[in-house]
Amino acid sequence: MYTIGIFRDPSQPVLDYTKDFASLGHEITFLKVGDVSSELGNVDAVIIEESVVTDLSCICKNILELRMRLNKLIWVLLIDNNEEAKTKKKIYLQLGADGVSTHEEEFALQFSNILNRIEKKEFPTNVQTVSSPLPPLELLPENLSVLREGKVEISLTKLEFKVLELLFNRHDKALTYEEIYQHIWANESAEKKEYRVSNIIFHLRGKIEEDPTTPKFIKTVRTIGYKLALDQQVNNSSMTNA
Repeated sequence: MYTIGIFRDPSQPVLDYTKDFASLGHEITFLKVGDVSSELGNVDAVIIEESVVTDLSCICKNILELRMRLNKLIWVLLIDNNEEAKTKKKIYLQLGADGVSTHEEEFALQFSNILNRIEKKEFPTNVQTVSSPLPPLELLPENLSVLREGKVEISLTKLEFKVLELLFNRHDKALTYEEIYQHIWANESAEKKEYRVSNIIFHLRGKIEEDPTTPKFIKTVRTIGYKLALDQQVNNSSMTNA
């Protein structure tokens, strides 16, 4: 799973925990005390073993150099757990060690669990997120307006808004001149119903279309009436301008 570099003094009695790392699927590479070399580029975490011949200053120097070069888990393994060890522990942590502890039977498992969590946090699986596209038109009833492509708010008259609202609620479906007229003027009689509807559509297009002569929203459906085309893949072969 991960490669763990261990700074170990050859004269130190071997702490038998490396086999536990192996059983957990990790690889171990031994490093010379005080030798912060280029090999560290291949390790995922570092353990510095304290020894009777390794003085405090040497370990402190190692921690400082490692922290400057690596953003990896750095742990110091102490020989004894005494009063002096408490002072050392504070110093090592202040210099940048992520943890300091004495060797225990469960050390390898604890260290492995911490390493797994850190690595997964630092290198999460890349997930591609797809942002939802802005709606081409969004009605704002409280303002009697329409928001075009999430950017431009366009003010409408009360009648213009009622017509657009009707087309919006039944978008991509053709509405007849009569349907639109009845929605706006109800039973009010008029001789030129198509003209009155076409006049409002003309003014609406002038406001919401970037090019009213080539409308992309309010389409004329030949011999029927109008439709609001929110689907950008509109078949224009049966459409024509009013």
